Amino acid sequence: MKFRRVMTLVVLVALVATGCVTGVRAGAKCKSADFGDDGTFVLKCEKGRWVRKATKVQVAQLIIAILKARTTTSTTTTTTTIVTKVVTGDYHACALLTAGTAKCWGYNASGQLGNGAAIPGPNAETPQPVISLTSIRQLATADLSMCALLENGTVSCWGQNASGQLGDNTTTSRSTPAAVAGLDGVTQLDGGYTHFCAVVAGGAVKCWGSGANGRLGNGSTTSSSTPVTVIGLSGVSSVQLGDDFSCALLAAGTVKCWGLNSDGQLGDTTTVQKLQPVDVVGLGGVTSIATGYTHACALLTSGAMRCWGEGAFGKLGNGLLADQSTTVGVTVVSNVTAMAVGGNSTCAIVTGDAVKCWGSNIYGQLGNGTTTDSLTAVEAVGVSGAISLALTSVTVCAGSSGGSVKCWGYGSFGQMGNGTTTFSNPTPVAVTGLP
Repeated sequence: MKFRRVMTLVVLVALVATGCVTGVRAGAKCKSADFGDDGTFVLKCEKGRWVRKATKVQVAQLIIAILKARTTTSTTTTTTTIVTKVVTGDYHACALLTAGTAKCWGYNASGQLGNGAAIPGPNAETPQPVISLTSIRQLATADLSMCALLENGTVSCWGQNASGQLGDNTTTSRSTPAAVAGLDGVTQLDGGYTHFCAVVAGGAVKCWGSGANGRLGNGSTTSSSTPVTVIGLSGVSSVQLGDDFSCALLAAGTVKCWGLNSDGQLGDTTTVQKLQPVDVVGLGGVTSIATGYTHACALLTSGAMRCWGEGAFGKLGNGLLADQSTTVGVTVVSNVTAMAVGGNSTCAIVTGDAVKCWGSNIYGQLGNGTTTDSLTAVEAVGVSGAISLALTSVTVCAGSSGGSVKCWGYGSFGQMGNGTTTFSNPTPVAVTGLP
């Protein structure tokens, strides 16, 4: 009966909205099928007579309840928070949420989790919020440091700062975010081992942190705790930083790199370090780039990949172990939509949103349930709907379209984010507490 009464009131509300005859009285004759109003009751014409159905107060209360329910539903829908991107440092990981906030987990000796803990801070085996930071557009990670690009085009960083990689004109490590000095108009950024670079409005690039091997691209090997401009770069759409080198993707679909080149990671046919950008030879039609410790890869418009640099463990994906100072085609995988490059392994998201990896597997970082290295691509177990991928030397994390995150590989510092410190995790596990 209660259900029927509510349904009757809902019908009343709907029909009253379409038309209502005022000044009627119960029992009087009627010919219309519309509702009537006698000042206190809503009446309906049934079998030629006006019949009372509900008081006007009841109808008003129901209208209010319906409106509240709609407001609540709308608010819930628009503020649902999920993970949009996951990034990994050497022994920690962070997730960017749709609310413009971030959570981090894993190793925290230098304050890289951004949770305000004293340095050295305790590790976190599950995600912890980065404090005092909102409106985040992008996250970038170095070895033991983090930076966030904010919606207003500025950048804030936290974590280890021995080389000035926080960009705040100091070398003091921080466990809370601080603004990079004199930097705005940023459109994209990335981190290497102990340095960061940012693309600014107009397509120029600025870098800060360790200058060893010329990785800042300003013609020097001197470190800088504030941003310096990379020489001769314009029209850059994104940057990706390796361990001791840096690369930039130009809007024209070509790539330039600079810094350490001992393994051919600059792709310029030599193994001589460069203090400013040089062209990666014979590379065009590039849509994105990824850099690891000593090798790099490019994704082409065709969905194919080309890689260069150190070839140990077969991480270049060409079935060989040799270094390459020019790009080689990746033969172990095709139809790639996104990719990530680590220390001695490489991973890619392929059509269908599965993740495939190849190279070193000592900690299970290929995600196929084993710790056996592979020259061919193997599929990460139980990972589907992948939209983002992050890879360091020992740990891999993938974010899914549903907002969840799975990690695999080395986990002794809590990098799996599932409350454990398991040494080797060859099968992907779900990160808890996200979003």
